[in-house]
Amino acid sequence: MQLFAGPVLCDAVSGGMHYVPVPPEVDDALEGARAVVGTLCDVPFRRVVHGRKNGTPHLRFGKQVLRRAGLSLGDTAFIEVEPTDPATVHLPPEFEAALEADPDAAARFSTFSAGKQRSLGTHVAYPTRAETRERRAVELCEKIRTHTLHDD
Repeated sequence: MQLFAGPVLCDAVSGGMHYVPVPPEVDDALEGARAVVGTLCDVPFRRVVHGRKNGTPHLRFGKQVLRRAGLSLGDTAFIEVEPTDPATVHLPPEFEAALEADPDAAARFSTFSAGKQRSLGTHVAYPTRAETRERRAVELCEKIRTHTLHDD
């Protein structure tokens, strides 16, 4: 795990996306890994390292993640980061609990591609409120079990 601190900056060219530059020594330690996991001021994240081609590797963060971390433009972000296998699917705890409670949905979910699993996990993880994440997880399990997802 690599630990570093950097400023929260804004790229007006790419639509105002906030980012934190990755120091060269940290980027070297990542050994070219594109997919990374870590924490932003103790808020867990899964991201992709952007900007290696133009010489400025960085991690992009939306306003919602920055808000959860208590950060805004110009603040110093403390980041722990490590490479991860891009095929690894990280699910929010609410979705894991819902799948554990619904074995039929879990069995079908395990047959989905990693990309589809990630997409469904992101749908559950996106809301800020835990109640909304739990409700989405239960609703998705119902749809998975009954073959009523939007692309079934």
